[in-house]
Amino acid sequence: MRMIATGNRDTGITEHRDRLSEGIIPSLRLPASGGTTDEWLLATYGRTFHFAARFLSPKHRHLVVILYAFFRTLDDLVDQPDKSRPIEDIRRELDAWKNWFTEGCTIPAPREPLGSRLAAVLAAHPVPSPVFLDFLDGLASDLEALEMCDFHDLYRYCYRVAGTVGLAMAHVLGVSSAQGLAAAQCLGIGMQLTNILRDVGGDLASGRIYLPREDLEGFGSSRAHLSQLYADRRGPDDRFRALMRYQIARAHRYYVHGMSGIWLLPPECRLPILIASRLYRRILLAIEQKNYDVLRSRAATSFPQKLREAAIAFTLNQLWRRGEDLASIEVEEFFED
Repeated sequence: MRMIATGNRDTGITEHRDRLSEGIIPSLRLPASGGTTDEWLLATYGRTFHFAARFLSPKHRHLVVILYAFFRTLDDLVDQPDKSRPIEDIRRELDAWKNWFTEGCTIPAPREPLGSRLAAVLAAHPVPSPVFLDFLDGLASDLEALEMCDFHDLYRYCYRVAGTVGLAMAHVLGVSSAQGLAAAQCLGIGMQLTNILRDVGGDLASGRIYLPREDLEGFGSSRAHLSQLYADRRGPDDRFRALMRYQIARAHRYYVHGMSGIWLLPPECRLPILIASRLYRRILLAIEQKNYDVLRSRAATSFPQKLREAAIAFTLNQLWRRGEDLASIEVEEFFED
């Protein structure tokens, strides 16, 4: 499973898990740690979002880092499990988290101090429990061999594992309007689609294909076709490139809708979310520039590109705020007249 705002993975997953706090589940055997672990997770496994989060106020950054730690930890529990840990043990932890949310975070959490830190965030900034329950359902589905029959299946999966993340972030950052929450959900889905597209090769290596079977067949492709391209270490053929162009166009549509809601965020939260959105959307351009070869390598943005997107986002944010100020003055003058 590929969660929102992921960075490069490596074989040090066990080392990072060792830094997490000891939980109630005996098989974890993890030492206690402080909030620095949450920041470490974001910096190591969410480098794109970590760059953008630099522009958050300390108050909002603290909230976002804790949320990210929860989503990242649970995502890795399923996506990069400890080989010595049975799947049923992982499923029991997911069920324990579901029970924790259902009980309003009032019972002992499956992992501490992660649960206590998250409970403190949710006490001050409530997020509807179905958001987390849907996320956990998405993780549970990744414990089985997945096949996306059509985009309906893929959309449901993307909503569960990433749209929910967008909703949780929006709630914590102060969004309450239906329009703003819908945009946050779409932005999460757009980012998840991006993850899927840039990780086609990596997912094939682990036996996973998230591209819908209906789409594959529509472009004359199949699971066997993708597996053969990957096994032969060949670049993409015409069928694969056409398939990727179609998928990228779909992802762009979710960005358009999702990014339109950024202006509904509190003014101090807009810039980092705009930067993160632009950086993630730029990955689609990187895929195109690689001639859609996501089978042999993973598209990414360079640090100069990050700086460029940050500068553009800063300019757009300043123009928007100036427009809001002018509109406010005009309204005041209207009523004075």
